[in-house]
Amino acid sequence: MGAFVKVLQDDALFEPGTRTAGRLAKVQKQNLQADQTRPEVSRILKQVREDLMKHTVFRSFALPARVGRVMISRYTCGMHYGTHFDDAFIEGVRTDLSFTLFLSDPESYTGGELELTTPSGSQAIKLPAGCAIVYPSDHLHAVLPVTQGVRLTAVGWVQSRVKSSEKRQLLHELNHATQALENLDNSLEKPLTRLKFVHNNLLRMWSD
Repeated sequence: MGAFVKVLQDDALFEPGTRTAGRLAKVQKQNLQADQTRPEVSRILKQVREDLMKHTVFRSFALPARVGRVMISRYTCGMHYGTHFDDAFIEGVRTDLSFTLFLSDPESYTGGELELTTPSGSQAIKLPAGCAIVYPSDHLHAVLPVTQGVRLTAVGWVQSRVKSSEKRQLLHELNHATQALENLDNSLEKPLTRLKFVHNNLLRMWSD
């Protein structure tokens, strides 16, 4: 992440975030976004996409059919993004899941937490550089004001092969349990085959 942050120190790479905001979001959105036409930014976005698709937990949890738009967001002192929702479709991709990949070390800025509104209440999230959170795109969310330093993140949207959050979660748990058993005991070949059989047929049944 350090190499990304070093490149993204260049102010000339950024433009107002309102350029990609809808009419309602323009009121809430106070940040900067990296110009995707710049080669330096394009290389970073390509690397983010490749790293996501290589990550076994991401693939198991998200079951990605398509990764849509990915953007680099920058928040300096006083910037924030008020409570908002993501569009159902962005550039033709259905937004089942959103992700935020934290690029800045959490010690390098204060404030700037990602605030998610969930059925159990609001959660304020700030992760180490290189860590990402993936969450359903139908959640209301916000970026709390940055009070010191610079917050850099890569944000994007995923269309899953399985639209239902509940079904995706069950498939992920089943896959996780199967892998744990596989790593634990090689003598479980027959029950493991049955578990994989169930997982694959549920995936076939539930896929869009």
